[in-house]
Amino acid sequence: MEYEKDLCFKLNIMNTTITYQDLPPVEKQVAELYSLGYTKKEIAMKRGRSINTISNEIRIIFEKIDVHKDTEFCTWYFITRFHLSLDLTPLQRTLTTICLLVIISVSTLFEINPLYRLVRSSRIKTETICSRTKRNEEIE
Repeated sequence: MEYEKDLCFKLNIMNTTITYQDLPPVEKQVAELYSLGYTKKEIAMKRGRSINTISNEIRIIFEKIDVHKDTEFCTWYFITRFHLSLDLTPLQRTLTTICLLVIISVSTLFEINPLYRLVRSSRIKTETICSRTKRNEEIE
């Protein structure tokens, strides 16, 4: 049963005539961010648009490429963006998966790092101010 679903999904992606390069520039940006795991809210903030606009753009992309789930969309994105074949040996699949995970992990690490530092430094600053206030109250 699982094999049949997988086979139908592969045939659906193989029959899709639209590739990543065929999308307009705006849809390419949204597709890339959405496939990398950004939420609709994060994409809207990043692009300066409303969440409804981003939702509509994602819906239009899904209709164009005839997918219904986020996982199908992500698969389509990586297959068409990086020109991957669906006929890979298990070793090739494993190596491709590892490479994509490394790329995504590294880009995510550098994207989140400044925000993490900002949150962490403000927490330390708040704790320092609170501890100084407590000490001053104890001395008085």
